[in-house]
Amino acid sequence: MNERIAAGKGLIAAALTPFGKGTVRVDYGRFNDQLRAIAAYQPLAVTVGAVESQEFQVLSKRSRLRLAEVAVETLPDVPVIAGVSSADLAESVALAKEVARRGATAVLAVAAPKPWGSAPTPDEAVEWFATLAGESPLPVVLYNNPRLGVDLSVETIARICELPNVIALKETSRDESKLLGLMKRVSGSGAVFTNMELLFSTLLLGGNGAMLPTPGLPVGTALTELVLKGDHERAARLALFFAEFPSRWMELGFLPVAKAAAELMGCDVGDPVRPYSGLDDDSRRRLRDYLAEWDLLDAFTRPGGFRYEESVK
Repeated sequence: MNERIAAGKGLIAAALTPFGKGTVRVDYGRFNDQLRAIAAYQPLAVTVGAVESQEFQVLSKRSRLRLAEVAVETLPDVPVIAGVSSADLAESVALAKEVARRGATAVLAVAAPKPWGSAPTPDEAVEWFATLAGESPLPVVLYNNPRLGVDLSVETIARICELPNVIALKETSRDESKLLGLMKRVSGSGAVFTNMELLFSTLLLGGNGAMLPTPGLPVGTALTELVLKGDHERAARLALFFAEFPSRWMELGFLPVAKAAAELMGCDVGDPVRPYSGLDDDSRRRLRDYLAEWDLLDAFTRPGGFRYEESVK
């Protein structure tokens, strides 16, 4: 199944983490329901406890391992990429070995600062991932996210992607000039996935697609299908959905927008982990109106899902 990640064209779905109301305990019932909703859109893979929109920083080791177990059990035919990010390299290696025993397909780790907050040198970043890739029984996906960790240079990312057992990159700087450099330096040695705002550009440049949270999946899937059919004109019009989603509602950060949109689209994953706020009533109304414009309300529950033929003439 690693071939789907390394050579496939499409989407990797980042399953959001539902918590019990007012707690930091994972609601595995709603998590399971979400996985089934995701599966209907046939992603290349699904990630759990891995990227910023999955709130993995507050998860215990037990919860991270259980999320991987549930995903493997629920989606036996879909590759599961489990997050192993940690400030402690030995802990990341240990997590990689544990999720391998639970049936995961690959692991993902964020490029992180040193324990005291400074950015690693290029050689240090390469050594960190070389150690993880060398000791992990599963292939590794590099996650470059300046908001969450550090922003590695194109050259450093290329060096990491050339390491044995590193199969893909998730790039989240949202920098189109950087994307051009990565496509030139990295695409021959590993799969390149970006975020939903750059999905169209990534596919046109020959990249693999995007790793995106649950509410981005309906439009992202339709956009990918149009590009692969060669219908770039309609794909470009559909890509305009991401001109305002999620950026228009980012006053509280990305995660509150993602969780609110998922619920409005028929996949209830609750609120951000306590004590953090979700969107207020006015923002939710505006978000609902925007999703309605694109025929996305209840996209995960209605027969046929999102029908881009009706949204993009």
